[in-house]
Amino acid sequence: MEEKEQFKYLYHLYIANLCTEEELKRFFELLSQQKEDSEVLSLLASTWDKVELQGEHGLDPGFLKDDFDTTPVHTLKPERKRGFILWKAAAAIFLIVGMGYLYRAEVSNWINPVHEQQLLSAAGERRQLLLPDGTKVWLGPGSKFNYPDRFSGVKRTVKLEGEAFFEVKHDARHPFVIQSGAVSTTVLGTSFNVKAYKLKHDVEVTLVTGKVAVALQNNNRVIQNTIIANQQILVDKKGFRMTKRDFPAAASFLSKRLGLFDYNGETLAVVISDLQMQYGIQIKTEGNLEESAFYGHLKMTDPLDHTLDKLCLVMDAEWKKKGGVYVISK
Repeated sequence: MEEKEQFKYLYHLYIANLCTEEELKRFFELLSQQKEDSEVLSLLASTWDKVELQGEHGLDPGFLKDDFDTTPVHTLKPERKRGFILWKAAAAIFLIVGMGYLYRAEVSNWINPVHEQQLLSAAGERRQLLLPDGTKVWLGPGSKFNYPDRFSGVKRTVKLEGEAFFEVKHDARHPFVIQSGAVSTTVLGTSFNVKAYKLKHDVEVTLVTGKVAVALQNNNRVIQNTIIANQQILVDKKGFRMTKRDFPAAASFLSKRLGLFDYNGETLAVVISDLQMQYGIQIKTEGNLEESAFYGHLKMTDPLDHTLDKLCLVMDAEWKKKGGVYVISK
């Protein structure tokens, strides 16, 4: 039998969960050899998505009765004789079904490979994204987010540089993992904010609902901690340490993800830090303004001059631009 015909024959056995161990091994040998053949690709593409292999909810084939019924197992070619007595056939079927399911992801990824997507946001820009699993992402300004066009495997892994708010679709069997360099945040289903700008030494994870685990890895060293709702973890990458603290204002990130910032007596230094991050600018103050308290509401999606005008009106100050730096003074 020619290799291509043999491959087709074994493929039909494979998707019907009827391969022996030797046939399964031969199938994958031929699979690696036939992957450039357009006829083979067409066969796989036209049939694979219609196949429902057993195994996800247990390895019991549906055609085996609870009392081990002795009904013969029919293959695609009735004349084939496997030479197994009944109890060996049953044991082989369990093995084949299990192996078929385990290898399904491998074949599926080969037929329909996962492609990485990237979403970028410029300074002052906010973007929203719905991931393939139903997770919602609000990407903050000056950020980069990498994600697959579909999730496969045990974990749902994405990468973040910058800031984003997540509402993760709950899936206890597939944890959602955000990689930010050496820091990883793992959740099952929850809402939280991650601030992990590449040039900053600190990573900040603030939890609104649910529970998350944060880990920092450096060579062979790993430290990790877990937070619940209204708590925050500050990760010092340079000092290799974590600080967990209560954060009653965690719900404020529900507004901040949209660019709406409310201040209730925070120092002007805090407000300026937010402005610099949101608009990608540099701000300096003259006089002793930085410790002054600010009360008000700023919409960081407004044009920069509008936001600075509102800030200075409340603070009874003025702003001007000197070179590439914005200066606020009395």
